[in-house]
Amino acid sequence: MEKMLQTQRLYLRNFRMEDAALIYAYRNDRRCYAYQRWEDTSMRAIQAFVAAFGADIFLSGKEEQHYAICAGEALAGDLACFYTEKDNCITLGITIAPEYQRKGYGFELLQAVTEALRQRYPGMDIVALIEPENRASIGLFEKLGFVRECYAEQVASYVYVMEGSAGNPDLPV
Repeated sequence: MEKMLQTQRLYLRNFRMEDAALIYAYRNDRRCYAYQRWEDTSMRAIQAFVAAFGADIFLSGKEEQHYAICAGEALAGDLACFYTEKDNCITLGITIAPEYQRKGYGFELLQAVTEALRQRYPGMDIVALIEPENRASIGLFEKLGFVRECYAEQVASYVYVMEGSAGNPDLPV
């Protein structure tokens, strides 16, 4: 099992098929699904998701990537990265399982992820799309230094951005 990125309490790894049951559990928990955009959270759909993204390579530039967030051997959530070269941005999405919420895990992981993205893709903006009712995520991304740019009607979300060096002269190119 390769750890792609590690923090003090967490690490990213590829999904394994045995993760499907836990992903199914938290993706169907109202505390998680309220702000998710998954249309099908059936076990079959989750297993297909795990199979489709189980070999992603962190920071590879692949258009859509997904990773397991682990606390020790336990699955604590998942991370999505959407690389869009034409828009010069990487969009992040994170789901933390209910038993790991409100304990600093999201901040810890996203802080390390944004630092890794800054090193690998310094000129790209890092973006998060957050529904207005999702106060916890708004607070999390603002604490990380993301700035609300606008409200995007087409996705019914605020657009939060951490500018890359192309838009921020204080960052190295």
